[in-house]
Amino acid sequence: MTSLEREVGKLEARMETVELELQAIRQDVREIRDALVGTRGGWKIVTLAITLATSLGVILGKTSAFIMGGTPWK
Repeated sequence: MTSLEREVGKLEARMETVELELQAIRQDVREIRDALVGTRGGWKIVTLAITLATSLGVILGKTSAFIMGGTPWK
């Protein structure tokens, strides 16, 4: 076996390792992408919940002030 054949063999082995690592990286990127796609609608739901809670708090505050004899719209 010549030194050229040994070098080619080493490079082939390294190339196989690089290809396996590249496949692993691609899989990781797909998983990250899928996680991001899954959370896109989540912020809308959180925003809606905050909006509803705030609105309900304002309505209850104004209503309770009115019921207790205060002026609710100051």
